[in-house]
Amino acid sequence: MSTVTSTPVVIPVKAVRRWEPWPIALIAFFIVFIGLVASFITFAVRQKMDLVRPDYYEEEIRYQKQFDRIRRTQGLGTEVGMKADAAGGELILRIPVGHVAGFGGGTLQLYRPSDAAQDRLIRLEPDAGGLQRVELRDLGEGLWRAKLRWSAGGEEFSLDEEVMIPAKR
Repeated sequence: MSTVTSTPVVIPVKAVRRWEPWPIALIAFFIVFIGLVASFITFAVRQKMDLVRPDYYEEEIRYQKQFDRIRRTQGLGTEVGMKADAAGGELILRIPVGHVAGFGGGTLQLYRPSDAAQDRLIRLEPDAGGLQRVELRDLGEGLWRAKLRWSAGGEEFSLDEEVMIPAKR
């Protein structure tokens, strides 16, 4: 018997290489990421890293002095104050009678938040009882901030209050 061995016929198959986008996508992602990080670092390095103001330390000293003025004024209690008299159309200012003798001058600043053109600065001239009346009739109606500053006996004082001026009838 004869054995026939046959060899299998091998048909060459053309290998089709499939295109994979992942390597290119990963490389593009890292390039974009590194570019963004480099851009942010460049942006951050070029920013001014100064304090809030160029004269920060001087402003801090002024702020501390203002804080001290307010604290001294609060220590006076009811001896100091401002009261708007709507019926009389005036603002009544009161400083301690003891401050009148050593009065070193002062001002009342009427600040209008909605219109800076209406702001007023009035010289403080209290009578012997420590009172001063300020006419409000020529001021516009609405919210005003009154800042009273004065010095007496070598110390400075400050009182800030909001004043509401009613509509004229």
